[in-house]
Amino acid sequence: MAKSLQFGLPFDIKGASPSIFRPVHYLGSKLRILDFIKSTIDDLDPSSGRVYDLFSGSGVVALKLSESRPVTAVDIQEYSRVLTSALLRPGYNLASCDTFIEGCDTSEFAKKIRWALGPIAEFEEQSLKSAIAGDPEQLSDLIEQGSIIAYEKDRAGRNISPVVEKQLLTTLDRLRTTDLINNSNALVSRLAGGIYFSFKQAVDFDIILQKIKHLDASTRDNFMAPLLSAMSNCVNTVGKQFAQPIQPKTTDGRVKPNLGLRVQKDRSLKVFDEFKKSFDKYSQLKPGSFENHSVRMDFNTALDSISDDTKVIYADPPYTRDHYSRYYHFLETVSLGEIPEISTNKVAGKTEISRGLYRVDRHQSPFCIKSQAPDAFRSMIRKSRERELALVISYSPFDHTKKTHPRLLTMQQLTGLAGEYYKNVDVISPGTFVHSKLNSSDKHLEASEAAEVLVVCQ
Repeated sequence: MAKSLQFGLPFDIKGASPSIFRPVHYLGSKLRILDFIKSTIDDLDPSSGRVYDLFSGSGVVALKLSESRPVTAVDIQEYSRVLTSALLRPGYNLASCDTFIEGCDTSEFAKKIRWALGPIAEFEEQSLKSAIAGDPEQLSDLIEQGSIIAYEKDRAGRNISPVVEKQLLTTLDRLRTTDLINNSNALVSRLAGGIYFSFKQAVDFDIILQKIKHLDASTRDNFMAPLLSAMSNCVNTVGKQFAQPIQPKTTDGRVKPNLGLRVQKDRSLKVFDEFKKSFDKYSQLKPGSFENHSVRMDFNTALDSISDDTKVIYADPPYTRDHYSRYYHFLETVSLGEIPEISTNKVAGKTEISRGLYRVDRHQSPFCIKSQAPDAFRSMIRKSRERELALVISYSPFDHTKKTHPRLLTMQQLTGLAGEYYKNVDVISPGTFVHSKLNSSDKHLEASEAAEVLVVCQ
């Protein structure tokens, strides 16, 4: 299920689908998928013991399960830990948000970074106005060439228009003057300005991020989660995630029609307004009755250190060759608070920084690698059984008649593996429902109608 929850950023508390992910579309059944997962686990363990959610992703399953039992949410990604922590241990106060925003907007850091990025932000706004008026070339060049970090790292090797290069040189000079170049204080502006966000938006995100750094550790996640949500609301890319920056030109070099309007839609959003809206929605969460935890950890390590009060393992690992971390690599970077090493690609024999500015150490799940997936599933199943814990695996059968990605393990292989360790293995389904697509592009694969089942091992 986590895979189907990993696209987009609307926040629907009532539907138990918080910010960073769009929920599955559930068709024709009275029982929603989250209710189905919860009821299955409640039936397995009526004593309401602890459940480990091994691949917690957005935290929506963990949040649902926390209604009736203590939850430990586990994920290898830091952004997941932040989101799930904010859901499972809410501590929001709208008055504190107003004070926080006021402190951001009037800080010395805000004055400094706004001065440093002011010229290129103004240049971008003028380029956008020109594009909407019918001259999109300058905006197109800025989107393609305007990454500060890419220019820092590969100035000589980049083909940049003189007017864009002038703006980058001015910006770098001001960043040095304000001591914002050899640290992570202008992380969003240097990495994502002009590429994923407008420079003005990127500056405001940096201002909020700087303020969050100085918060007490006990409340930091409660401000970081709305920031990540606001970022996903504002991002201006293909599919509203961080895998595919906008391509302003067609393959034959022509600027795409309506580029200005397409860019304006997202880049005109006001960051502080989006942050406050996200904070307000998180503030609707009420503290639960159980002691819940959210940890950043590999699934194997988590299973090796399981707590004594645990009764059930819930696992929703990825099961196709898709590495979902590329959709959220920038949210991971922001959550870690560091300037990462950027990956490179070879284009026509020339090494270039990746367009998406991906982290070199972006997580590659063994469940997404054909040669490693069987051993990863076996390890998860074996360790769960050795600890005498019930195991519930969320999985999706592969429909060979549609253009969906093949599963790295078939349902038969998965249940066969489970049967080597567990006496009873049942496959249950709530009915017919479909995954959300990444977007409406015909480049993406079709939804599958038998999208999810639970493999229950006990």
